[in-house]
Amino acid sequence: NYKSSGIRWDRDTTAAEFSFLAGIGTGEIHGNYTINIKTNDYRLAFDAHQFDLTIFEQYMKALTNYGAFSASLEASIKATGNLDDEENLNATGFIEVNKFHFGKTRTEDYASFENLKLSIIELNPKDHKYLFDSISISKPYFKYERYDKLDNLETMFGKKGGNITSVQADPERFNLILEIARYVKILARNFLQSDYSINSLAVTNASLKFNDYSISEKFSATLTPLTILADSINNQRDRVYFKMNTGIIPYGDINVSLSISPKDSADFDMNYHFTKMAASMFNPYTISYTSFPLDRGTIELNGIWHVNNGNIHSENHLLII
Repeated sequence: NYKSSGIRWDRDTTAAEFSFLAGIGTGEIHGNYTINIKTNDYRLAFDAHQFDLTIFEQYMKALTNYGAFSASLEASIKATGNLDDEENLNATGFIEVNKFHFGKTRTEDYASFENLKLSIIELNPKDHKYLFDSISISKPYFKYERYDKLDNLETMFGKKGGNITSVQADPERFNLILEIARYVKILARNFLQSDYSINSLAVTNASLKFNDYSISEKFSATLTPLTILADSINNQRDRVYFKMNTGIIPYGDINVSLSISPKDSADFDMNYHFTKMAASMFNPYTISYTSFPLDRGTIELNGIWHVNNGNIHSENHLLII
């Protein structure tokens, strides 16, 4: 549905209201805009409710040899800007992507998450302002697998991302996913040189899985449940603090604390502890390269890193019991 006040010879602006349903799946989007037809300045407001993002699957299939995609969108955005200047944007509101799935089939995930939410106070790349109330992601999952020749990502996207490169090289092939990625890159390229703040950052109940089929016996390890927390991230502070902890399946735990300069990512301090790792979990590698297993023993690793201007000064301790 589309309703406009029309275009008049004695007015520079025109306004319209719009609404539509997802062509495939469920959900709807409605909003309004005003545009100056001489300068291309605009105002936009829209809301999305449980909008099915299956539309992206057709563009994903152009980049991959196989795979399935699904997700839904909740959003409420108000923005002003100019159509001729990509960085001329001032936006506020929130964007929430739910039940994201990308994988080999509808039931086998390579990457997924339950919920990703960005709560925006002010996003204004032209004035160098990136102010977020919160960024959170719950139950993210990623699986990486090595095979005899390629890995699962190269099998899907082509060797060294060849499928993506071929689409990018063809100016006549429009791909919505690549266009969004390009635009996000433009919006974010001055992030570290701008005024930025994230009041709360949270990654909760994450799982990172690694399978190695390239050796004679399969090796498998999973970091879960992985949690990363930080708050009061902004460029006005001397240091920003992150904490990460996770279990290791089949054995072990990891704890990491990080203190980083918000003005220079090459300036940070880190403490890490790997504990209770069973030596036998590495048997697929020891058997492949030596023909002998490790029958017993535990491994612990801890260290302190001080990094300044990219120069690393560290103490690292390996304990084998």
